[in-house]
Amino acid sequence: MSWFKNIFRLKKDPLTPAERAEIIEKSSKQVGPGVFFSTVVTIASFLPVFMLTGMEGKLFSPLAWTKTFILLVDAFLAITLTPVLIVLLLRGKLKPESANPINRFLEKIYTPILKWCLKYRKTTIGINLLALAVSVPMMLHVGTEFMPPLDEGSLLFMPVTLPDVSNSEVKRLLQIQDKLIKTVPEVSHVMGKAGRA
Repeated sequence: MSWFKNIFRLKKDPLTPAERAEIIEKSSKQVGPGVFFSTVVTIASFLPVFMLTGMEGKLFSPLAWTKTFILLVDAFLAITLTPVLIVLLLRGKLKPESANPINRFLEKIYTPILKWCLKYRKTTIGINLLALAVSVPMMLHVGTEFMPPLDEGSLLFMPVTLPDVSNSEVKRLLQIQDKLIKTVPEVSHVMGKAGRA
């Protein structure tokens, strides 16, 4: 990581544009695979949503498709456009990560957990396998009812009139409609609404 140490030079010896571009290039190559695989894992987490059918599929699949498309575009831009923008826009003296108090706080939390996981690798893998085994019974219920039935017992009737109709005519039509709908034996009550959202 000798190239990384070049970032933290003294004020008297600033980085040349070529050195800065080289550091950014190497950093981008180091981060690129992580960005790509984290995107693949996130997209894979939406696979169960793509398998939904019926009302659930119609309700949730547009969201899953949209998020998948956004993640693919995001990964592409992070690998291709972001390094170029960093070279063009990043100016001034670069500070070490330890200068940021949020980074210092998060490293205090993250570092011990990471060290523990690396020290007890078999235990960490065992915990993950246990979590996977717990999800197997849930997998057996895939295809059963995901949402409660949407039977509210209400019907929404939305007639449309001409745009230039007067308020008094709208009220008269609404009263007639409400009376006619109320004559149906299955209807318990009617509420009319005039106007538009």
